[in-house]
Amino acid sequence: MISPIKQINNIYGYVRVSTKEQVRSGVSLEQQMENIQEFTQEKYNRPVDQFFIDDGVSGTRPILERPASKELTDTVDRYDVVISTRLDRLSRSSGDLLNIIPVLESIGVTLFFCEQFGDVPIVYPKAEGATGLKSRFDMNEMANKIMLMVLSAVAEIEHATIKDRFGDGKVDWASRGYFIGGSVPYGYCKEVEKHGNKSRSRLVEVPEEQKILKTIYRLRDRGLGPRRIEREVNSLHPDINMSMSKVRRILERKFQGLPSQLH
Repeated sequence: MISPIKQINNIYGYVRVSTKEQVRSGVSLEQQMENIQEFTQEKYNRPVDQFFIDDGVSGTRPILERPASKELTDTVDRYDVVISTRLDRLSRSSGDLLNIIPVLESIGVTLFFCEQFGDVPIVYPKAEGATGLKSRFDMNEMANKIMLMVLSAVAEIEHATIKDRFGDGKVDWASRGYFIGGSVPYGYCKEVEKHGNKSRSRLVEVPEEQKILKTIYRLRDRGLGPRRIEREVNSLHPDINMSMSKVRRILERKFQGLPSQLH
């Protein structure tokens, strides 16, 4: 495999959130930007030159029809770097991703999804002196195309699930402090209450885990990103084995029906 080139010009970050995602899932623009900045500092020892921000825009809307992502594709040039946190931030449509990746390949940019694939680029130019481009998801290889379609399909299913989950009065139950489903978040356990012939659950704090949560939020308030927080928490509490993915889930508050202090 040919290694990515060392030369880079501009570093661009792309972040997106729909209004519903931000309210219901805590996938904030600020958290995405913080994670991208931390990744860029660690990998390139320099800040992001410019962020392209689609605020309140659905990921099912085509990339070239969104204001910021369209501007990004018009701006990037060869040897530029584009960083987003996850595939579903760029698009929740497998067809859209299959169309845009060859476009980025043809321009000659380096593309990262830092939370999903770390510092392994999805697209990058070949080494100096070589011709053509090399992509982690080479569109000429059917296996890679299928893998990308599967990852994108998961994002599409998640989008549909979010829509379904918040129908049929569940928003009202959540607004009254009840837990409406999904995995029980770190720091809590479920307590079941009877309402006629139906059962509803509330989340009850687990004191030992709440101490860890306070440590995580204190470190976040100091400006640390998930990687640094993971290291600090494991250093302070070596018995818990906190993972970076768990730190991200806690910070993004993906679980619904959480007590108000976590919203």
